[in-house]
Amino acid sequence: LAQVVQPAMSCPALAMACRKQSFCAAMMCSANRLRLALVVLAVFAHRHGEAALANATLAGLHCCSVSGENVLVMACEDDPDDSIAGISYAFSGNSSDGSAVCGREIDAVRGMNVQEAIRNKCVGLRRCPLKVKDFAAESCSNSTTQELRVRWTCFSDVRQQERAQKQLPHRLPDKPLRAQGSVIVDAFGERVRFTGVTWGGLHINNVLSGLDVAPASSIAKLIRRLGFNFVRLTFSAEAVLQNPVVEDRRVAANPQLLGRRALDVIDAGVAALEQEGLMVWLDNHMLESGWCCDGHDGNGFWFNERYTAEHWIQMWQIVTQRYGGRPNVVGVGLKNEPRPACSGQHGSLAYNFSELFELAGGNDAPDPHGMKSQGSECVWPQWSSGPQKLQFKLAMERAGKAILNLNPDLLIGVSGLHYSQFLNDVAENPVDLPRERLVYEVHEYYWWRDHAPGGNFDLDIDPEGALNNYTMALDENWGYLLRNGIAPVLVSEFGMSHTWTKEANVLQWFKLWGAYAQGEQGPLAVHGGVDWAYWQLSGVQEGGFRRHEGQEESFGVLNRCWTAPWNDDHFEAIQGLGLTTRRRMDETAVFLSGVGSLFLSRFAMVGVVVSLHAGWV
Repeated sequence: LAQVVQPAMSCPALAMACRKQSFCAAMMCSANRLRLALVVLAVFAHRHGEAALANATLAGLHCCSVSGENVLVMACEDDPDDSIAGISYAFSGNSSDGSAVCGREIDAVRGMNVQEAIRNKCVGLRRCPLKVKDFAAESCSNSTTQELRVRWTCFSDVRQQERAQKQLPHRLPDKPLRAQGSVIVDAFGERVRFTGVTWGGLHINNVLSGLDVAPASSIAKLIRRLGFNFVRLTFSAEAVLQNPVVEDRRVAANPQLLGRRALDVIDAGVAALEQEGLMVWLDNHMLESGWCCDGHDGNGFWFNERYTAEHWIQMWQIVTQRYGGRPNVVGVGLKNEPRPACSGQHGSLAYNFSELFELAGGNDAPDPHGMKSQGSECVWPQWSSGPQKLQFKLAMERAGKAILNLNPDLLIGVSGLHYSQFLNDVAENPVDLPRERLVYEVHEYYWWRDHAPGGNFDLDIDPEGALNNYTMALDENWGYLLRNGIAPVLVSEFGMSHTWTKEANVLQWFKLWGAYAQGEQGPLAVHGGVDWAYWQLSGVQEGGFRRHEGQEESFGVLNRCWTAPWNDDHFEAIQGLGLTTRRRMDETAVFLSGVGSLFLSRFAMVGVVVSLHAGWV
């Protein structure tokens, strides 16, 4: 297969020889120029390997489509020696034409095939960013948005089955985890700090986000490489109790999930995260599947007109029996963001809470957190007062006991009231569950406090006063549980947009939040910082009420291709809150010499030069 290359041949000459479709090896080029000699791999794959690489779909597909000024970032970084092996599809055309469903792409009416150009540019690289304008189709109208669509294969895909048989899962903490004072510890009493991220989608479309463009295994590997150790999976009661067949397009990059149901998708996600040593927290986000949260979405309680409290308990029993015994499932969040339930129309669904409104006392009902501003005929959960049907604490105790009866080793997460802000009532009336099993949950967002210039939280005018005011506010709501060693508190949501540094109030908030979560004045400073999960992983909206599927999810960590962070500054801010340090890989090259072989179809390739581009490892 090989042709001996004369030592005197220059790198440009070598590249030209390869372009003429001779098989060659670039052993004489300097390391800093090896990344330019990728045509070795490109030509061989083009001649002999593309059909064989297509058979790697058991490992999943890698797809991405971007338009406008967005950058399409191809990446193959699952292994240290991974790289882009082939380009299965690449087209530039009008975004309004054709279909971009992964693996079933249809060419736009106006556009052009750019497979060869992208193959020459990207094959052999670990990461390859592409700009739409560099591949713009001249046949397209200037008045329409240009879209670039690419599907590629990684060498790790070819090795997926062999690797799965040999690779041991990454280490998980020794279970069972338990609450000990203000922290969570493993079976040997060592602290386990949660520094995680929410992987959503299941609560909106009954399927995990990102499975339309990337294999579940690749997403799990990326989460681990970014330094997270904990993943919060959000789901709806609808997804569990109805277990609908998922839309094929939403799992298109995972062919093994085509035609499968919602619980099968959760199975695949949990298994992929387990292989990467990532802990899982199962969170009941909604009753009906949809975007969360406001007082008019009909999901403020653990029941509504379509799902009873008994249905909700049944849901948790199904989840516990199916996932409670998995090595990486460490706990559950019983009810996301308890909030008002208001009568009225919400999208295609109508809700009538008049009976509950009257049960709560109507307009004379207590209003400790100013909830009446939500509108007329709204009823809200009370911690432990008023009618039992509306008591949040009582409902959480019932669900928690049902779960622990099936699996006594799980941690049980109980949220604070009013969108998971307030745990003031716990001091006098804690949840009646085993103390070592109980974790409280809160959320923290900038819009819950006035960070405008001149306010109580203005760092520019009075840094010390702003930090003290912020610390007092959080301590009063929930931080006292940590400072007094009463119970652990998981901050299961916080987040900010990709442009957060340009928004003065958000910048002020994040500085204060960082000081509280990780700084010396924080409630767990001596223990390394608070437990948290960032909202959220996906950088693309999944749809839902007043949401637009496919648009930028401004709080999301990842880019459109699910290959890297959307914004480096955004991710580095999150990383500064205690993520495991990962070194940034310098641009370098690895020469695989000797008889090392990569099997493409029935052909073995000897002496492959693979360029490695900067990436998170």
